[in-house]
Amino acid sequence: MKIKVYSLILGLILLSLLSYGQIDSLEYRNIYNWKINPSDLSLEYEETDTLLEGFQRYNPLLENTITTTYLGNLGTPAESNIYYDRVKYKTGFVFSGPYAIYFHEPKDQLYFNTKKRFTLLNYSNAGPKEESEQLLGVLHTQNITPDFNVGIDYDMISSNGRYQEQQVRQNIIKLFSSFHADRYRAHMNFYLNRNKSQLNGGIDSLNYLGSDEYSNRLNIPVKLSNARNQNLSSGLYLAHEYHFGEKQIIYKEKNDSTNALTSNDKNPSDSSLYKGSKNINGNDTSIVQSKDTKRNLSGKKGINNKIRDDKGNEERQQGTVDTVEVFKYSGFSLSHELFYNSDVRKFFDDDLTEPFYSDLDIFIDSTKTHDEVRQKRFANSLSLHYRYKNSFSSRLSLYNEQMQYQYNIIPDTTFTDTLANSSQDTIIRTNKESLKNNNRFSFFIKSVLFDQFLFNGKIDYYFTGYKKNSSLINIKLAYLYNDFEIAFNGNYTNQSPDFFYSEFSSNHFKWNNDLRMNKEWDIDLTIQSSKYRFRSAIKYGQITNYFYFDSTAYLNQYLGQINILSVDLSKKITLGPIHSNSRFVYQKSSNNEILALPEFNLYQSLYYEKLLHFKTTGGNLLIQIGVDYRYASSFYADGFMPPTGIFYRQFEHKMGEFHRFDVFANFTLKRARFYFQYSYLNSALNENYYYNAPFYPSPQPVFKYGIAWSFYD
Repeated sequence: MKIKVYSLILGLILLSLLSYGQIDSLEYRNIYNWKINPSDLSLEYEETDTLLEGFQRYNPLLENTITTTYLGNLGTPAESNIYYDRVKYKTGFVFSGPYAIYFHEPKDQLYFNTKKRFTLLNYSNAGPKEESEQLLGVLHTQNITPDFNVGIDYDMISSNGRYQEQQVRQNIIKLFSSFHADRYRAHMNFYLNRNKSQLNGGIDSLNYLGSDEYSNRLNIPVKLSNARNQNLSSGLYLAHEYHFGEKQIIYKEKNDSTNALTSNDKNPSDSSLYKGSKNINGNDTSIVQSKDTKRNLSGKKGINNKIRDDKGNEERQQGTVDTVEVFKYSGFSLSHELFYNSDVRKFFDDDLTEPFYSDLDIFIDSTKTHDEVRQKRFANSLSLHYRYKNSFSSRLSLYNEQMQYQYNIIPDTTFTDTLANSSQDTIIRTNKESLKNNNRFSFFIKSVLFDQFLFNGKIDYYFTGYKKNSSLINIKLAYLYNDFEIAFNGNYTNQSPDFFYSEFSSNHFKWNNDLRMNKEWDIDLTIQSSKYRFRSAIKYGQITNYFYFDSTAYLNQYLGQINILSVDLSKKITLGPIHSNSRFVYQKSSNNEILALPEFNLYQSLYYEKLLHFKTTGGNLLIQIGVDYRYASSFYADGFMPPTGIFYRQFEHKMGEFHRFDVFANFTLKRARFYFQYSYLNSALNENYYYNAPFYPSPQPVFKYGIAWSFYD
């Protein structure tokens, strides 16, 4: 495995050094990247991730939420303890949901335009060899022509765990490309997510912790010794669009000074106001391009730009520096999207004599478990767009999807192998396959008035198929006043149950449910400021007919209503060399028996920053030294069921208050960033034991380090 990884790294480095990048007529070469807004296929700028701030939050569980319920080591199933963070991460496949925070989805793909070849290497390591945790990332992208870019992105997690039977091997590969012609553009990405892991069911008894006899945690007995899991998700996404309308060219200045929360902050509480404000074709998800350059919403000061019409005449000028050439269109356009996804979940255990299985049913094979469940989607979407500069965008779409579902079914009879002269019955494994077809229309509209008022609206409605009458409505109203944005958001969904919620069977679980539509709505009021670097949001929601896995780990539906209140506050403070980054979340569920959440949650990062200049060499070294603190109040967290691979409600073990102190040091030297971190310092000082999930203790204090190195010319 290591030989293959090192060979891949070496090959990509050689490729980046030996290949030739694009040379164009722009005076300043650079690199920029963007995402596709799924609402109207507009292209939204994303900053290239080269900031030092937050670099120590190297893994998805730390950078995307405050605290997480997970099985103790990186790559294991996880769900955020913050409800409105949790619902952001979905895969569309029930049995890979606990891996959503790690897995790549097409909507997350970054596309690049590189005037130079660009390669980014990431590596992190933690713990001694026998329980090491390693992360590796390799990104390489370059333009073949000024309008045609290709790239590859590879991520690996290798984690042995702190307990027996806890090994994880995860690989994610992404191939992506973009092409822009005079009136036509296309984006494509292919991805493969694979997670292979051992599932130990948790430690056998909590009494082992703190015992001198089991000071080495690898000696502590676990509930399962032979259970293995594999999740495989692959897919292809293609979006292309032809424009009939007027083309304009926008030039934007490259400027690296930041004074606000930007997309690089990697904080899920940051608003799309900052992430969506710099838009390649002028169709943003928020108010854009204020005439006052100090009031622009990119999160950066002094971004200069000028706009020209097709004849090259300047309409408005706010500067003279031309660094990035991008296009926008007014008028009609046609687009097509293609989606293909294949998802598989497998679970194996060759020893069903362990006590863990004594409370579970056995339907297919009493000696071993070999479960497999599959889902495939092939879908197309055709859309008509109309846009008018930066002030208006609309889209009307027709979407068709064909779904294929497959799972093990319980055989009616068994077969006796008489040729082998044996009376032992042989299980005949059979699968059930179901095909479903769904059709949906969608409408999206965005309007910006006077660079201060924004309205966004979206409607989805399934009019035929298995999901018939499912619908979604999203509304956003926003007002920009000086450096403040005040926004009202409303969301409503009326959703058919997932196919596997309705019917499913395996060696240990089976159900055939008659379920009602799930309804959910929420509203929120958000106030944020780029100048004062804060965001506050109060959100209230209601769920009716909630789907969940009950204390028996079976799918159930609560036919009542659950209300959720959330208050989410974020603030950054700088006092000379001292920097503070805080996020506080209060959340309350009206029914903790069905949906339990920790009420109080806090993330606090406090660090000292200094730029050192070496006169003898002329070099600079940026350093940050600080501490990260995470807190969650006590609650009955969800348990984890290995045979289904899904979290479920449990009431055996109440999680105590969670505290985590990490000390860190970050450095930037030229194009390389380094971090050094000592995690769970509080556990080392007071010998307290914390739990990431019921019966899955937190890791012991551990030293970690990592590097990110970018290459371009």
